[in-house]
Amino acid sequence: MKQKTPKPVRRPRIRQRDNLLYEQLQYTGEIHAGTHFELTVFDKSGIKTHTSDDLAILNHMDLNKVNWLCVRGLSDVNLIEELCRQFDLPNLWMQDVLNTRHIAKIEEIEHGFLTVLDVFSYNDHHTLDKEHVSLLMKQGVIISFQESQVDLFSEIRKALLTNTGKVRSESADYLYDLLFSSIIDSYLAILDVQRDQMLDMEDKLMEFGNDHVAVGRSIQLVRKDYMLLRKNLWPLRSDFAILLESHHVKATNKIYYKDTRDHVLQVFQLIDNAKETITALVDLYLANNDLRMNQIMSRLTVLSAIFIPLTFLVGVWGMNFKAMPELSWQYGYLFAWGVMSFVAVGVILWLRKQKWF
Repeated sequence: MKQKTPKPVRRPRIRQRDNLLYEQLQYTGEIHAGTHFELTVFDKSGIKTHTSDDLAILNHMDLNKVNWLCVRGLSDVNLIEELCRQFDLPNLWMQDVLNTRHIAKIEEIEHGFLTVLDVFSYNDHHTLDKEHVSLLMKQGVIISFQESQVDLFSEIRKALLTNTGKVRSESADYLYDLLFSSIIDSYLAILDVQRDQMLDMEDKLMEFGNDHVAVGRSIQLVRKDYMLLRKNLWPLRSDFAILLESHHVKATNKIYYKDTRDHVLQVFQLIDNAKETITALVDLYLANNDLRMNQIMSRLTVLSAIFIPLTFLVGVWGMNFKAMPELSWQYGYLFAWGVMSFVAVGVILWLRKQKWF
């Protein structure tokens, strides 16, 4: 017996208050992990890393070097607020950092800019998990906010420690682009996985004998995933121009930002292509259902064509007339079976000649 797939549990959402009426900050996510800080201070001559659970870690900053403060865990609202106050962030930016349902955006003020977006990854159940991430650059300091304790930027951290590439010799805006680009590249990886899934679905749908109920459910799940990706990334299509035109980005580094913009456009192109592929899969799925129904009706028609003449003969011999010689004949019963068998075989041969089955 097949086990039914459990329905996803819908958890009640935390309602976000009106930003213009309330000044109190509120974390709207579901990942309740302790807030942890990791500060990386580096230049081309060396690198130092500090970890802490309080804001005393800010004392290790060196404004003559590049400072990257990674904040993991947003559930401690008071600590996040105190950190934001230290860098004189607008209250609305604080709310955007803590509001996990906020759409992606890029905003700039006099001394820096903020990027808000979501990071997606597959869990053990092959469904997408979403994590809210914010990237801030102000006065040469990079702050990355994330909900979980997972190191989302492990490759960049490894490059810093091993002095790979030119990240240690560049300014903070170069590191900011690396962080942003790594998130966009994660979208490309997810889209590649989903493209392979859709190709597998197409192969299964082309095999007419398979049970396509599970494939139909998979198509719906992939469609929802693409809608989620598109909704969370759509504002970046126009907002990215803010980074290209910002005076906080060095002219020599804008070529890297343009390359990241190309990756963003590539993501949107893949999403648009996937929309057409999903539409084609749905059409193919419906066409398979129609073909399956036609095949069932064809089989029923063949059975009906075989039994209609037999039913006629049974009806004739079932009449209660006295002058029916077959009734008193010794071999009448066998004769009736012989006639009906001959008629049935003849109908079957005729149907096969007509290629009905």
